[in-house]
Amino acid sequence: MFPDFTDLGMQKILPDTSFLHRWRDKIEAVIITHGHEDHIGAMPWVVPALDPETPIYSGGFAMQLIKRRMQEYSLWNESRFKTFKMNERFQLGPFECEPIRVTHSIPDCCGMILRSEHGNIVHTGDWKIDEDPVDGDHFDRNTFEAVSKEGVALFMSDSTNVLSPGRTLSETVVRDALIKRVMGHQGKGRIITTQFASNLHRLASVKAAADAAGRKICFIGMSLNTYLEAAQREGRAPIDPKDLVSQEDMDGMDPNQLLVVTTGSQAEPRAALSLASRGASPLLRLDPSDLILYSAKVIPGNDTRVIEMMNNISRLGPEIAMSRGENLHTSGHAYREELEEVMKLVKPQHFLPVHGEYAFLCAHAQLARDIGIRDTSVIRNGQYLGVAPKRNGKTISSGSMQLLGEAKLQMFYNDGGRGTGTSDEMALDERTTISTEGCVIADVAVMRPPQSPAQAAAQGQASTSGRRGAEAGDVPQRLHARVRVKTLAMWTDQGRLGQELCRAAEAAVMRLGPDASLLAVERVVEEGLIRECRAYNQRKPLVTVIAHDLNSRAAPAAYAEAIQRANARMAQSDAAARRGGGGGRRGGGSSRGRGASTMGGGPGLATPLPKELAQRRRQANPREKPDEAGGTTEYP
Repeated sequence: MFPDFTDLGMQKILPDTSFLHRWRDKIEAVIITHGHEDHIGAMPWVVPALDPETPIYSGGFAMQLIKRRMQEYSLWNESRFKTFKMNERFQLGPFECEPIRVTHSIPDCCGMILRSEHGNIVHTGDWKIDEDPVDGDHFDRNTFEAVSKEGVALFMSDSTNVLSPGRTLSETVVRDALIKRVMGHQGKGRIITTQFASNLHRLASVKAAADAAGRKICFIGMSLNTYLEAAQREGRAPIDPKDLVSQEDMDGMDPNQLLVVTTGSQAEPRAALSLASRGASPLLRLDPSDLILYSAKVIPGNDTRVIEMMNNISRLGPEIAMSRGENLHTSGHAYREELEEVMKLVKPQHFLPVHGEYAFLCAHAQLARDIGIRDTSVIRNGQYLGVAPKRNGKTISSGSMQLLGEAKLQMFYNDGGRGTGTSDEMALDERTTISTEGCVIADVAVMRPPQSPAQAAAQGQASTSGRRGAEAGDVPQRLHARVRVKTLAMWTDQGRLGQELCRAAEAAVMRLGPDASLLAVERVVEEGLIRECRAYNQRKPLVTVIAHDLNSRAAPAAYAEAIQRANARMAQSDAAARRGGGGGRRGGGSSRGRGASTMGGGPGLATPLPKELAQRRRQANPREKPDEAGGTTEYP
């Protein structure tokens, strides 16, 4: 499957192949009905899960795409990958298989008849009925009708467009609409069309429009060439690659003689049209005289970024044609009337809807019941549908297909490279946290109390230099720290957030005893930073703390300096509180017992200041101007 906006950084969602691996001795073959990415994209992960002798079958064009993909992953084996032709039967274990021609939005698509002594199964693959296909490969009604006379125990059919009434448009209607639009722009400038790269039928329509207008075609987008080259090797190319204008020669041509076909119909960030809309494409620059033909469908989930791309294009001046009334696109999946027609042709005993959202499967099952197919099932990924023994020689169904159980499957994610794993292994929750809450990284250099008599004497002298030297006699027995904080994807309040986080981290360290482990330091600092972020701007970022002991040579002097800074900050804090009228002491008690900010400094100050007191303290304690360019703060 394809990831959505919540699957940050992922490019593919892959099936759990452990089920296939457990049942590999039962699997006779893999049959690929066509070459779309959602049907062949997971093969580099599926094929290794199977028995090494299990064959993979497909039509010729799909096999060209599969071969390229398998070679990328060093999995191609000439003897294992086999090509079939339409209506030519072949044996796979107990099944006699017969491919049936169907029409779709990519060439060389098929359904499949699986005959066995226990009954016949018909699977449509992805399909529509195109009454006038541009490549001449018609939907094979005759074979569907013939197999119904043999008896069909189980029928499985594509459910993608079951909620769409009526019938799909023929690709010839789109071809005529493209020709009309292209001819209407004659003498006005360049024409740019965007579409799904795999839709070679659409390329044939674009070629017809370009020929009618006397324009040359230029491809911008690698995937367009990939599909065209595969089609040429199979003898199905609608355009001779030699007739294409190279990208280098495009700028030197008369715009009135050029038709550009580009990728990016779904506004993929790195696709050509998307880059051009932002003025970032090295190959395509949009001009006000251009006409943009949007010959595709906006896939649900991509709506926002497609509209943003179109807004950017409109600001640059080109005219855009993309409304449904333009007839510049047609679906490759059957609408409701087509689904009903084929079900009536096949007359199955049992119906199982496939390929679609769960709600679509349920609607398709209801359609089957409405036309008289009594026995239907709807199952989710991972569920087992079992077949009970035949009740008589001709009947498989009548309630004999039942849900047997469910396999515990999980989805796997691929980041476009070697990274593949579960949502936990790919850290999807952490990615989401970073994107919405931000990230804080803290480096904590821990300073422990000096141990030698000379160091202790020097430390004691330093600690008594402050206003409350007598009260701070326990300071040398606490930890201090030198903290550096880096914030990412967060509002920094012009650097103030980083400074407060550093204060909170140092205060957290000072609450620990002198023998506390680095692990304990990391834990309390993490908790302190999370509390401070919540108090400051209601965020709960991903926090990473790295604690280490300060270099032994520098530690004594640094520790003495830390004591002086702590005492000075306590003095400033108390003075600010008195000036603000907040009262640094409560009930006549010692100031060391008052609520103090975790951002503040003194030893033993554990609880946060009230919000208004913290604000007064910040106002009364001006700091150096923060660094506006970065989110890193080093606090002494």
